[in-house]
Amino acid sequence: MPETNIPPCLTHGSIPRALHTSDFQGIITVLDLLLDTVSGVGTVSYSRCAYGYGYNFEGVVRALEDLNTSISGIQAGGGGSSGVTIQAGSGIYLSDGGSKVNLDAIGQGSVTILYSGNTAIISGTDTQGGGGGGSSVIISGVPTPGYSAGSLWFDTNEGRLLVYASGGEVQNPDWYQTNAEGIALMSDTPPSGAGHNSPPRDGSIWFNTLMGSLFIYDSLASGWFENGPTRSVAYGPGAPAPRAPGQAWFSPDTNSLKIWNGTSWVDAN
Repeated sequence: MPETNIPPCLTHGSIPRALHTSDFQGIITVLDLLLDTVSGVGTVSYSRCAYGYGYNFEGVVRALEDLNTSISGIQAGGGGSSGVTIQAGSGIYLSDGGSKVNLDAIGQGSVTILYSGNTAIISGTDTQGGGGGGSSVIISGVPTPGYSAGSLWFDTNEGRLLVYASGGEVQNPDWYQTNAEGIALMSDTPPSGAGHNSPPRDGSIWFNTLMGSLFIYDSLASGWFENGPTRSVAYGPGAPAPRAPGQAWFSPDTNSLKIWNGTSWVDAN
């Protein structure tokens, strides 16, 4: 055996040495690789023992038996089917003299799949009602026209992502927030859901920046209810250090209720 292959061997390269150990383990490993190779050829009788093969004479014999069963299903000309051939080593079936590939691919809706001889062309649009406005997301203060069921809209006014739901079991087609339970809305006025604005959902949370308090939306009553309805009012002759707009202070000297408006204490009436 020469010490150098000229030209180099496709498997072993320039140095003719085995890639696997020279023992039963190496033999079984190579037989396993042979079974993997056969599985991609297009055989109709592929067989591999689920228990594996021991590193001994008995394991070698069983692996060879499975290999023999597997290759027995490879038939010249393409598995016995008229006009169909098997692309060697690929598992791809060709027809019409090898000019067409049988992909077993089916287009859905108005989507069609055509093979031009070298390229598979997929064209058309989805008509199954499961679209989401393509892969686009509307990013604006209000959703632009042309949306449909499954369309996504990122409300730049309030930083929320909504999906348009209609059809099926949806009784009120509308924009529904995808993360209603994930964030608290912050503004000086309650989210109303008027027009195309984000509609509040049952359990939505809103932080009133004027009053510095938290509100919960009740869909049954269609209203916002303060999380702490009993508000403490500062009492004393001297004005307290204000913490947030909306804080109240009752002055016993003047018997008046004052509200902090963010800049100064003003009379409540």
